[in-house]
Amino acid sequence: MTDIRVETITLPAADLGSPNPLAVVSDASEPPYAVSGQLPEEIAAGMGIGGIRNLFPYTMQDAYERDRVPTEFRSVVLENEHLRVRVMPQLGGRIWSIRDLNRDVELLHENSAVQYANLALRDAWFAGGIEWNIGTRGHSPSTASALHAAIVETADASILRMWEFDRLRETVFHVDLRLPAGSPVLLAYVRIRNTSGRDVPMYWWTNAAVPQSDQTRIVTPSSTSLATGYDGSISRVDVTDDVLAPARAPHAADYFFDPVPGTRPWVAAADENGDGLTMLSTDRLRGRKLFCWGEGAGGHRWQRWLTPDGRRYAEIQSGLARTQFEHLVMPAGESWDWVEAYGNIALGSVSGNPDADAAAARVEQLWPAADANEALTAARTLSDVEPGELIASGSGWGALERARRERCGELPLAESGTPFIVTTAETRPWLELLETGALPEASTREIVGSYVRGESWEKLLEAAPRTWQTTMHLGTMAHARGDVERAGAFYAASYALTPSLPALRGRARLRAETGRAARAANDYLSAVTNARPAAQRALTIEAATVLLEAGLPASALRVIKAAGPEVRELGRVRFLRAKALHLLGRDDEAGRMLREGIDVANLREGDEAVSDLWESVVPSEPLPERYDFRMKV
Repeated sequence: MTDIRVETITLPAADLGSPNPLAVVSDASEPPYAVSGQLPEEIAAGMGIGGIRNLFPYTMQDAYERDRVPTEFRSVVLENEHLRVRVMPQLGGRIWSIRDLNRDVELLHENSAVQYANLALRDAWFAGGIEWNIGTRGHSPSTASALHAAIVETADASILRMWEFDRLRETVFHVDLRLPAGSPVLLAYVRIRNTSGRDVPMYWWTNAAVPQSDQTRIVTPSSTSLATGYDGSISRVDVTDDVLAPARAPHAADYFFDPVPGTRPWVAAADENGDGLTMLSTDRLRGRKLFCWGEGAGGHRWQRWLTPDGRRYAEIQSGLARTQFEHLVMPAGESWDWVEAYGNIALGSVSGNPDADAAAARVEQLWPAADANEALTAARTLSDVEPGELIASGSGWGALERARRERCGELPLAESGTPFIVTTAETRPWLELLETGALPEASTREIVGSYVRGESWEKLLEAAPRTWQTTMHLGTMAHARGDVERAGAFYAASYALTPSLPALRGRARLRAETGRAARAANDYLSAVTNARPAAQRALTIEAATVLLEAGLPASALRVIKAAGPEVRELGRVRFLRAKALHLLGRDDEAGRMLREGIDVANLREGDEAVSDLWESVVPSEPLPERYDFRMKV
């Protein structure tokens, strides 16, 4: 018998805060990787496509801090005789826990708190459980946001369905979680539909955090892998005993295991009792990976930063491609799907590395290949069954895209199985543009933080009455795709029609990017001075960061001084002030601030700016542990 129920769970959680209202317009593309040795042609080709200039039209999620308070979340529990599974639709659809009831063991790193940190494409990410990553390399834009979620009732079993519209690739994805009666594995059916009308680069990786101790061993049929560290290099290495023991890794590293011809793709993690998560799938999901934080001081610091109770974890992962440097070309109109299965490898007591043959036999016992093929066939027949009432609501962007396609006479976005019906404050202005041909009036002293992209939207804005808003949005679209001349012309036109904070910010950012930082400084100072609280935080951080990068520390200090006291006390802003003081030769003041303590809540993974500043300001003093996030030391 399988039970599926909705429960409220209370966890210590940081407040995610409101999305950053500033449009993501700058070039944030990553440099190419340095390859050591010859890569297979397939991987080299996949590395050459799919890169993105930036995340526009998404906005960043960077307004969180380090304070945690008890917070209620709606969760969905699936339970049968063997497993109890908890899923968090409001947290990116994360599978929070999988507990083997027979052996009374947790298979996932079930975090004791929700603490955001800057590891995702939109910044905010948190450790633990199983997450879904779509679109482009990195933790998905939806990883810290709610997905649409509902129960699908079928003749055989109830299914938890979660779905969303990915704005980067203009695709729809959904995940069906099912725990059949008597099954030792949780089944996850994933389907991606390319609804964009064109071929798109596609990326998918399922990431599972697993408990790590000194005895943890990774189990895989592979004997070789592609390895990367935090220096951007790629090399082929053997899968040695040290690779299979995450606690032996000296530094953070990724290992992409090479497929074994004729062997099902799988990877598992086992503890000293032989228990641990196994990740199985049908054949489309070919890639398998191990990530470990390493035993350096920085790796330990990151573990504590992400898991406040101090427990450690590693990650095992499954992906569409062989590595995470690749994208696959997904043809227009195509639908890709597969089934994943998660259960306990349950090898019995082991010492050292588990026996590979015994593990392979256990995998076949846990989820036989014939069962996998049947599960995929069965899941396909249910993929368009209409779900019930929403348990959680995702974004409104899918409903907006559905309405735009109807308005423009294009093919529909959604099937019956993934309805998009939610309207949000972010999407209402654009729905009004579709319905009336004009954008509603907005305050010139606010930055709403709602953006669209694409030729259809540009045509609608060009056909609308010419206002400061329409021209500002046309400038933002041009800026985001790198059309500097067009962006500058539209920002100027918008500001000439009516001076506004959004156009002022756009002009400032564009000036800073085109070698006119001194003029940008005046724009930023005016913007921060006149901004309301909702935008002042983001404007102050961006302005100070940009001006410091341009070598204008005095201007950065003026901007910080113009902000309100709450903004000035933020960890990120205090760090920027200390850096400006150092660049002005005022190390006594900068050192005093660093000794008092500065926590930059959204320090980027791999960013050594804080430790670098300490060593520049007070080189005679040892680096405090709280500032040691170095991943290569």
